[in-house]
Amino acid sequence: MSPSRIITIVLVVGLAAHARADDVADAKAYYKEGTQLYKAGSYRAAITAFENAYRKKPHGAIHYNIAQCREKLAEWPAALRSYHDYLRELPDAKDRPAVLATMRGIEQKLAATGVQVLLVYTDPLGAEVRIDQKPKGTTPFHIVLPPGQYTVSFSREGYAVASREVTLTASASQVVDVVLRPAVATPVPLPPPPVAAQAAGPDLAAKPPPAASPATVAAPAPKPAAAPQVKKGRVWTWVAAGVSAVALGTAAYYGMHAKSKSDELLDGTVRGAGEAAALADDAESSAKKANIMYGVAAAGAAAGAALFFVEGSF
Repeated sequence: MSPSRIITIVLVVGLAAHARADDVADAKAYYKEGTQLYKAGSYRAAITAFENAYRKKPHGAIHYNIAQCREKLAEWPAALRSYHDYLRELPDAKDRPAVLATMRGIEQKLAATGVQVLLVYTDPLGAEVRIDQKPKGTTPFHIVLPPGQYTVSFSREGYAVASREVTLTASASQVVDVVLRPAVATPVPLPPPPVAAQAAGPDLAAKPPPAASPATVAAPAPKPAAAPQVKKGRVWTWVAAGVSAVALGTAAYYGMHAKSKSDELLDGTVRGAGEAAALADDAESSAKKANIMYGVAAAGAAAGAALFFVEGSF
């Protein structure tokens, strides 16, 4: 079992360059509250605080802290789920071997009681889960079951129903991760062809209309050729679109750079105060640049949309 500890997170804007400043501030407050409650032994209240922090500012390390609280409360299935969520969101975590060893220890505890945990995920999330045709919840989802064979099905509006056959053993938990496919629209049948003229009656079908006298038939006057319309190209529309695309790419670069520096700050390496401050400053500076470029990209897109209609009207 891993030693009792919680992960400290430095919440900077670089973790999500375009996040709202209020959400970051709230996440910091909730995270600090959860840390204090954990140290005080109020594990249930700490879980609530950590979950609130995650909702405001998702970060995989928060799952680890929730798992530590679940272990303190001997809630083994939920602890196993939180550890799995931690490794799912941070697959390159430095303590991955230790966390996997902890998870195996929990699975052994569950095996001794004759049950195991089934962990279910879908992309996108929010799919209804049915086990042997019985509704059980929505993804992400976990349930404790005895070993055996189960049919797990998933349904979500706008997506095709998916199903998996799952064998749950007595020795280890089982993870089911399904990518849902968009539902195929049912083709609308074409209306029947119009009824032929013969159906109106034999007289109408048999008697052609009287032919007009040659003297009374006037040749149609030729129509004057329409003058060709010359449309101006949407030059400024494409200029605005190009500016928006370049700004978006630049924003993405700075956002990834900010996240990289933030992840480096959180990788568990012991650093001096100066080095840690430099990493935090770099992450925050890149995040601010990303925010500025996201704004430029949004303005360019809005201008392009307006110019598209303005230039198209000439």
